[in-house]
Amino acid sequence: MEESKGTLAKKIVINSVIAYGVFGAVQVFYRLWKGFTVSSRMREVLKDMPATKGAGHDAPAGWIRDLQRNLYRLHDWRLEICEGRPISKNLGFSWSPAPYTLLANDPAIVRHILKDEFSKYTKPDSSIDPFFYYFEDFLGSGIFVQKHGVGSEDDGQEWTKMRKVSAQIFNRKNFNSMMQDVFIEKAEVLRRFLERKFVSEPASNADAVDIQACFFNFTFDSIMRIFFGEDTNTAEGQKNTYGQAFDDANAASRTHGVDSIAPFMIFTTFLPWPFGGKNGGFARAIYDFLSPQHRQLRRCTKILDREANRLVKNCLEDPKFSERKDLLALFLQAKFSSDFVKQMVLHLIIAGRDTTACLLSWMVYELTKNQDVQQRLHDEIMQKLPPGKAMDWKSLSPNEMPYLNGVIYEALRIWPPVPFDLKMAFEDDVLPGGWKVPKFASVAFIPYNMGRDPERYPEPLHFRPERWIPFNAPPQHEFPVFQAGPRICLGMDMAIFEAKTATVELLRHCRFEMVPGQEITYGDKITMDIKSNGKEQFLVYVKPW
Repeated sequence: MEESKGTLAKKIVINSVIAYGVFGAVQVFYRLWKGFTVSSRMREVLKDMPATKGAGHDAPAGWIRDLQRNLYRLHDWRLEICEGRPISKNLGFSWSPAPYTLLANDPAIVRHILKDEFSKYTKPDSSIDPFFYYFEDFLGSGIFVQKHGVGSEDDGQEWTKMRKVSAQIFNRKNFNSMMQDVFIEKAEVLRRFLERKFVSEPASNADAVDIQACFFNFTFDSIMRIFFGEDTNTAEGQKNTYGQAFDDANAASRTHGVDSIAPFMIFTTFLPWPFGGKNGGFARAIYDFLSPQHRQLRRCTKILDREANRLVKNCLEDPKFSERKDLLALFLQAKFSSDFVKQMVLHLIIAGRDTTACLLSWMVYELTKNQDVQQRLHDEIMQKLPPGKAMDWKSLSPNEMPYLNGVIYEALRIWPPVPFDLKMAFEDDVLPGGWKVPKFASVAFIPYNMGRDPERYPEPLHFRPERWIPFNAPPQHEFPVFQAGPRICLGMDMAIFEAKTATVELLRHCRFEMVPGQEITYGDKITMDIKSNGKEQFLVYVKPW
């Protein structure tokens, strides 16, 4: 009897294994058949579009190894492989609809995907795009990852609601009162901090200041007040644990996302559920666990989650909650869940802190390289807005301060804070120029490339603020630094005003010189910060005029 039970159990196990094997084989076969069918169709639709320049780039996924080799110089690599072409293709795997990416540098194409056919192009499907999967892993749900149009499940209603709530903070009344006062106050705090670092004849790097860290602290303090109703003083040297965790998570997400393209696709296609399948199953989870970058991401997001919990809790418990007008309170008043609003905190930080800090950092980099530009900018400031004279929107306008405006726009042109962005097509389409786009292909627009186009900007690497005088605001699709169309950055005017405010306040009193011996490049984050000698920093000497 016991032997009979043992035999029966063994048969059940064997039959279960066989059944699972058949089940798994059918899964994998079906995915391969479906993926191959979709991929073959995509390649057929794209047959007339040139591949990016590079050995093997015309083969399925032939560019990925080249991408990984050039990860440390990613933006210049894209500039090289796209040179002279309005659009070119990176083919995906032959057995999957991922990651097909079309790299566009033509303003007409940018306008098409961001405005004219806005509903067809939205955030990627994270089950197809591994990089976007890890972007969501970092940021959770929120306005930066929310889909609109035909690619969304609700025809974009949730995104529209988020957009309307966010827009409330950027009304003219808030701009002329709260934002203006906060930026001026925080710029003065930063200026006083830098004045304590004044040197006449620097003796060593011990006299140097990491001006990039200063700008990230300045924008962090400003955004904490405007978006979250909380006062911080990191610009005075207070430790910024949250900001450091955010930066580390940002870099880890980007690096791990690129490294995971091939493994992610293999797990989703070749392993049966639950070991593989959608989003990679257990195999992807184990791969992530073994990755130092992903473990770093998880450690950092725990810190970010803890801080977001505190901000939301303090806001809800505020006796004056119903009267508050900061962006955090507006989202909670609009009945978004606390969990969702916690994730929105990350989106607001990356929008309000990183982009303007990157702009200011690269602007000072260019001023230190071009001392004649720094002198001319100082002269304009001292003539129009000397110390003690109040700043406002009108006094900082292009008409009143044309050279300041030119400096800001020239820095944005050469060093766009978000140098690369893409949307996925959720319907077949035809771009300007007759280029066909298959469903599930991503179309990227590249501000870094477009700002360095010699046909549009002669001698594009020369920093010439005069290009923007007299100022005619460039069409959004020709200068997509802040995106364009319905998803254009709501904080564009705020960011430019904040950058101008800080520039005027600092250049009234401070002159900047680059510390010699720095090998300057860009960092590893989604936004483009400065990396010097392998560290995310930019060292300068701060001197009085």
